Amino acid sequence: MENKMLTTRPSSTRKNSRTRRGQLRSVAVATSAMLSVVTFSACSSTEATGDDEGASGEVMVYDGGGAWGEAQRIAYFEPFEEETGIRVIPAAGEAPPALRTTIEAGNPSMDVMNIGANTVQEWVDADLLLPIDIESWTSADPADLQPFAADEYSVPSLIYAAQIAYDPEVVGGEIEDWADFFDVATFPGERTLGEGMNITTGTLEAALLADGVDPASLYPLDVERALDKLKELTPSILKFWGTGAESVQLLTDGQVGATAAWNGRVAAAQEQAPGIASTWNQAILQLDVWTIPEGAKNEENAQRFIEFASRPDRQAEFAQLITYSPTNARAFESIDADRQKLLPTAPEHVDATIMSDSSWWGSDSGNGELWSTRVVTMWQEWLADL
Repeated sequence: MENKMLTTRPSSTRKNSRTRRGQLRSVAVATSAMLSVVTFSACSSTEATGDDEGASGEVMVYDGGGAWGEAQRIAYFEPFEEETGIRVIPAAGEAPPALRTTIEAGNPSMDVMNIGANTVQEWVDADLLLPIDIESWTSADPADLQPFAADEYSVPSLIYAAQIAYDPEVVGGEIEDWADFFDVATFPGERTLGEGMNITTGTLEAALLADGVDPASLYPLDVERALDKLKELTPSILKFWGTGAESVQLLTDGQVGATAAWNGRVAAAQEQAPGIASTWNQAILQLDVWTIPEGAKNEENAQRFIEFASRPDRQAEFAQLITYSPTNARAFESIDADRQKLLPTAPEHVDATIMSDSSWWGSDSGNGELWSTRVVTMWQEWLADL
């Protein structure tokens, strides 16, 4: 993808409010269908995982594809096969309805899934996941899984963040937090954020932080307040992006002065356009997790793979290959200082970030729906009323 240096847009290019709101609604209609696809979405020990004598068989593990899939192959798949003799079969992701159908039929299409932590409760409530036996681990210490811990049905697989990126020449200074991002009088230029119904974009959290909510009191989210704050910014929002590529392309092409984007996309954009700046301050940490579907054909091997992939040495190698943070904090002992600067939970700046609260997203919203699903409807209704 070609990236261009950001240039200042003349103020005369701004659309009027009526046109802008129509655009935002149109984007919502076009992208809402995309959210039906699950993102099977990111002491140093070399001790073998469990008792490997006589190990055999296979395990089907979600393959993220692209750079993610390649990092999985090098850091997880091939070393696991070599150490245990268990063959790893990469499995492509499926839309949630299709995947759920295979699980409900007792024939899941993979043994190890990678899903967003904020949606786990939906799968648990539907009895679609098996417990993960972290108590039996011998080669990785569950206590080292920080800042996100494992739970009964999921183990952290990767950490990424929604952060602020901007062009200092366009906005006229340094944007330090979400209040600055929303302050277009002081920091001019168009803005873009992710669709709020995609809960990994951090858009609702960003709005509340911009409105003065203390990070320590961010959850439970006041969704109505967040939407009200976003409405104030809509005259300066070019669009709500629907893909990670779009989030930074709008910035590098000079269409916006600042974006809220996932850190991996930001790092890639900065390689092509060094003038782009970013901050870890108030970055919203997001978590993907390993899960095992009910009825997995190779459950024992799936359990062993998840333990293996949670080891600090494996996590460190994975983080060297792609800008997802390791979920095992001890992995940082093997990651050099320059690489750590690109990772959301590096010790140098993790305290400036904010953890997404999957327990809140997986809680009852008061009408029988989980917040992870109710927010989709609230977002669509809000856009329709703009």
